[in-house]
Amino acid sequence: MHEFFTLAAPPDGSEIADWILLVVGNLFGAYLGMRAFKHFTNDDYGALTRMSIAAVFVFGFVWAPTQMKAVMESLWDTVRSA
Repeated sequence: MHEFFTLAAPPDGSEIADWILLVVGNLFGAYLGMRAFKHFTNDDYGALTRMSIAAVFVFGFVWAPTQMKAVMESLWDTVRSA
């Protein structure tokens, strides 16, 4: 009987949220990558560096959200304590 109620439980939406984060994050990361390539071809290395760092953060939040959250919290604690 317990199995029936477990199977009949309504979804909490976490699968949809994970899917949306994955798709939108990858699209945004691809956009940042294209912009970084554009800056590379125009020899604008400052903008290339900014786009590359932004793409690393976006892909970090898409592929390892809990670890990136921990990194950002520790970074914020360091800034706040200074």
